[in-house]
Amino acid sequence: MTHTIKRYATACAAVATAIAGVIASAPVADANPPSGVNIRGKEPFNTDTLMSKLCGDMSGADKSFVFNINTGQIVDSDKAYGKAPYYHIAAGASRSVHSDLPYGEHWALTNGWEVVVGNCEFPQSSTWTWYDKERRISNDSVTNCGRGGGGLSVNESYATTRGASVSIGVNTKLSYKLTDQLSAEIGFSASYSWSWSKTHTLGRTVTVNPSYGRQGYIDARPLKRTVRINPVFHVQYYNWSDGQSEVGTVVHSWRGRGYSRIWSYGYYVDTYADVLNGDGTPAMDYVVRDKPGNCK
Repeated sequence: MTHTIKRYATACAAVATAIAGVIASAPVADANPPSGVNIRGKEPFNTDTLMSKLCGDMSGADKSFVFNINTGQIVDSDKAYGKAPYYHIAAGASRSVHSDLPYGEHWALTNGWEVVVGNCEFPQSSTWTWYDKERRISNDSVTNCGRGGGGLSVNESYATTRGASVSIGVNTKLSYKLTDQLSAEIGFSASYSWSWSKTHTLGRTVTVNPSYGRQGYIDARPLKRTVRINPVFHVQYYNWSDGQSEVGTVVHSWRGRGYSRIWSYGYYVDTYADVLNGDGTPAMDYVVRDKPGNCK
């Protein structure tokens, strides 16, 4: 990552240096799967909402938060430091040369508020394909007025689409900005076999043979792919205090439990796009249709 990691909420280089001598070791866990641990049901608050706050910007950049272990409330560290109810003044000289408090005082995390630093990852959790609604795809039609059918060219342009929706949020349709941010993180066209939005000229010829007096044409159902992502938060540093210590305890797992990647089952992003053929054209299920024609 190119972003500077905030080791913990003091965000002061002097304190960060001091931590080296007092870091507590994280307990050994039975498993720390790369895919992460589903924490839904393991906390007293709504972990789906928590994950939406941690990873809702669809960015893999490093980030630092102060959060309440009882309610799940979360605040950016740089907005919380030195402010109630997240921090309070405690006795003892600060280890930071940048402290804004009088000598003999320092900021300490309030009990119940802890600091988590890390970055989001966006692994695929499941995928499926489906056909979109049927639509007219041919520019032309063939009417049988006694001469039979003929070759009908499917040459109408078709614009592929892509988009995303989230399970948590006021507006579950992801904005274009966030969709682009997510696509930059995961690679739409390569890793996930999705297409960028573009217009294609299909240039396909299909023989249509309608019955006498009927007009034949071609519809199609575009093949779409949905990929579901359960965003994962990778914990790099986790910090809590006894209410008096400026440094507190720092571990490298979620709440000191030994696993460093967390996700919540109910928070997911569904992204969709057209499936492409090998030649780059959108995959479709072509259907020959007919309706009453005019032979007058």
